[in-house]
Order: sequence, then structure tokens, then C-alpha cells
Amino acid sequence: MMSERVKSKYLWFRLTIALGLGLGLLLLVQTVMTYRHVTNGLLRQEAQREADRRLQSIGRSARLMGTRDPAALTPVLHELVHEAPQLIAWIRILDRRGRVIAESEKVTGAPVYKPGDLGRGPGDRDRHPEERNAQGGRVYIALSPLRMGPPPFVRPPNDPSARIAEGPETRPTDGPPMPPGPHPPGDFVETAIYLNNVSANFGPLRQYLLVSCSAAFALMGAVVLIGLRFPHYMRGRRVEEELSIARRVQLDLFPMENSRDVDMPFSAICVPAWQVGGDLYDVFETDDKEVALVLGDVSGKGLPAALLMGVVQGAVRASSGTGTAAMHEQTAERLNHLLCMKTARERFVSLFWGYFDRENSLLRYINAGHLPPLLIRGGANEMEITRLDVGGPVLGVLPGARFTQGEVPVQPGDLLVIYSDGIVEAQNANDEEFGEDGVISAIRRCSDQSPNEICASILTDVKTFLGSAMPHDDQTLLVARLDHARTEIRVRAASALQRSAT
Repeated sequence: MMSERVKSKYLWFRLTIALGLGLGLLLLVQTVMTYRHVTNGLLRQEAQREADRRLQSIGRSARLMGTRDPAALTPVLHELVHEAPQLIAWIRILDRRGRVIAESEKVTGAPVYKPGDLGRGPGDRDRHPEERNAQGGRVYIALSPLRMGPPPFVRPPNDPSARIAEGPETRPTDGPPMPPGPHPPGDFVETAIYLNNVSANFGPLRQYLLVSCSAAFALMGAVVLIGLRFPHYMRGRRVEEELSIARRVQLDLFPMENSRDVDMPFSAICVPAWQVGGDLYDVFETDDKEVALVLGDVSGKGLPAALLMGVVQGAVRASSGTGTAAMHEQTAERLNHLLCMKTARERFVSLFWGYFDRENSLLRYINAGHLPPLLIRGGANEMEITRLDVGGPVLGVLPGARFTQGEVPVQPGDLLVIYSDGIVEAQNANDEEFGEDGVISAIRRCSDQSPNEICASILTDVKTFLGSAMPHDDQTLLVARLDHARTEIRVRAASALQRSAT
């Protein structure tokens, strides 16, 4: 059912992918077709214009020379070709039977015409252009009628140029002779234009083609890549949602500072390096009315560490019935044995696990390989610091490890500060560590304030010390004032004595 909902939910995305791919393909096809159509048309129009310009030059030269003999224009044809040898392959003047009257030079690859191919009069003067491969490349062959004088142009019988059409003296001898007397000249100019050189004028158009084709390929590539990565993206989103849920569950496992279940002022915070962390802390009252104070650090970061953290916290909660030395040590050994059997060797837990006996003003604890917490008494000028380091090795490495419970007396106003290595090992951009001295310095400035203010002061100093550097490990801090319950008892006793005296 869930799978069907997911499929229908993201159907629009798949349709968008298909639409984007289709649009990219359409853009590519349309660009190529438009380029071919425009280029072919413009290329041939430009070649025809070049041929027309040469035709006009031939006509002007004939009028300047005062001749109507096409054979006399041979030097003109030579000059026109030599002016633009990269553009013009050859120029020839043909009669209407296809015989060469004048030419720029002997060429190979020029078309050969049969009688009747070029038409029989001025009405057939325009012939469909021809394209063929020549020695220098592909050429566009334009064939246009030659006009050497103002129309109507008729060769008079006594005109010397009439000999071109009458006798074998100046005409090629192949083919039947032309009839004598007045007739249309029927001469044509054949101009061969190199298409490759004409196409050089359309460089910007080719640039536009390249840009459009690149855009089409980029669009299709991006759409295909998005389509291929979409399943991975969806899996990543589901993992993010699951991590967000895991983070909320982890926060729910931590005790609230204003909880009525613990009659002692404390403040704690856990700042994971990733979305979920492997650090844990807990504060709760046991059945014997003692206050349990727990802070641990699971090796590694992320979801695996968070899962192991939940196991350890649940085991500590389930086994906390008394803080007596024998029971405490035995419970720690069982927890160590459980972690050794159920977790990999690279997964271990450092743990501070203490009980505050409010009636006897004692703090009993086991430090399983954790950084020694600081028990601080006195003011800023006469501060006395006791490091709580009695216990044993980290949990989850040595199956037969033994643990010893430590015990320290507590005086009214004592402050307990427990932290993970993410606090003291925080490194700034210069690879300097915040260290225990940084923690003590922050406490010294506000040792007489509430646990919440002390906790905030330490974390602010850590953040200032890091600067722009990102934390590489979870940062967990627990600050508790251990005399709150006994002070409340003394106040109640004093009030009762005062009421009895009155």
C-alpha cells in the first residue's frame, strides 16, 4: 500500500523527466533541420549572387572594350578568376550548343553539354543550378545568358562577331553549324563557385548551431542524469526522514531539565556532530531515592553509535535499583559482558555512572574509561577540584574486566561537571584543543551561578574557540548542583523549629 502511494506521489516527477527529455530531443532536431534548411538556401543564394556579380563584371568589361565578340573576353575571365582564386573555380562562355567560346583556364570536372541542353532562345536562359565535385572542392555552377549590349541584341550580318555563329574559322567544328543571318546570340556564362568558401560567411550561424545543439545535449543529459539519480535521491530522502525521527526519539530519551521526577537542579545538552549522535546522558531518581547521573560516549558517530547508545541507556535504567558498591560493580560487569558479546570490537563505550546519596551526602560512581568528571567546591578564588577517575576500562572491549566503585563526600554547594571528549578535544583552525583548562576557565567565571548558566557559558566558550571550524565529534555536557535537596530539607527543618518555638 505504501509502495503504491509513493509511486503515485512521484508520478509527476517521472512525467516531467519524460517531458524534459522530449523537449531536448525536439530542440536538437529542430535546430539541425533549421540550420540545414537555412544554410542550404542562404549558401546557394550567396553563390548565385557571386555568380551574378561576375556576370555583371563581364558585361561591363565588354561594353568598356567595345566588343561583342565573346572570345575577346578571355583575358577578362582570367582576371576575374585570379582576383578570387579561393572563391571562383572557373568561368566559361558557352554557345547554346554547349561549345566553349572563351574560358578562364582549362579545368577538369567541368560539365559537358549536348546540343539542346542549354535551350533554344532567350526564354530558356535560366537553367537550374548544378552542384558537383571539382578539383578544389564542391562547386556551385551557375549558368546565365550573356548580354553584351542593350536589348534587343541582334547580330547584323556584317558584324565580325557574327562569324562566331557562322563559320568554322572561330567556332568549334564539332556539331552542326549555326544558320547564317540575324539570330539571338544564345551565349551563356558558366560560373563555378566554391561552396566551402562561400559558407565561411556563415560563421555566426554555425556558432548559434553549436550553442543550440550544446544546450539541447546538456538539457537531455541533465534530464537523463536526474532520472537515473532519482531513485538514489528518494532513498536519501527516506534515510533523512528516518534520521530525523531517530533524532526526535533520541531527544525524547534525554531527561528534561525542569522535570519533576528529579529533585535536583541540573542542566545538560548534547550537540551531535551529525544528525544523530552517540553520546548519552541521563538523570533520574532510583527506588532508593538516590539520583543517578550518567554520561557516556559511544565510539563513532551517526546512526550506529546512536543505536548502541539507546541500548546502553536502556540497560542502565533497567539495572538501577541501588547504588551499593557490590550491586553497582556487578551491574557494570554484566553490561560490559553484554556489549562484548553483542557488538564488534571497534564499538565500545566510555561511561560515567554515578549515584548521589542525598541523605548521606555521598557520591558513589564508576568511571568506565571516561574522561574524569570535575567535582568543584568553593568559589572562583578558592576553587577545589576533584577528578573522579575510579572505575575500570571502557565497556565492550574486555569480557572479563572488573570495575571498582569510587566514593567521594559531597558538601553543600558542590558542583558536578561531566563532559564528553567532544568538548575538550574541540579543535580550532590552528589545530589547538579546547582542553580541560578551557572548561575550568569557563566554570571559574560563573561557578556561583545556576547549572543552566554554567552549561551555557562552557558551550559558548567552545563555540567561540572553534570559530569557523566545524566540530568533529559529539559535544555533551552535564552540570548538576548536588546540594539542592539537602538545602531544601534544612529549610523545611528550620521552618518547623520556628513554628514550634512560636
